Amino acid sequence: MSPPRKAFTWIFGGGLILGLAIGLVELVAPNAASVSLNDQDVTGVAGLVVATCIGAFAGLILGLIAAGIVKLATRGSRRAA
Repeated sequence: MSPPRKAFTWIFGGGLILGLAIGLVELVAPNAASVSLNDQDVTGVAGLVVATCIGAFAGLILGLIAAGIVKLATRGSRRAA
């Protein structure tokens, strides 16, 4: 696996897991976390889905940025055989 793909996978996975964790906290203890959509508090399974989607979207954006930076940083390090 190439370094940019590793960076993207780790950051995207971290964002997805963070969103899932916040959604599970919202599902188990609604007063412990706040998930809102269109300025309304979302609870239950809808809160889990919204938090997971938001985490995945944030991880996607940050992962793509990090993968681009890693690709630019490692572009000249390969040597022709």
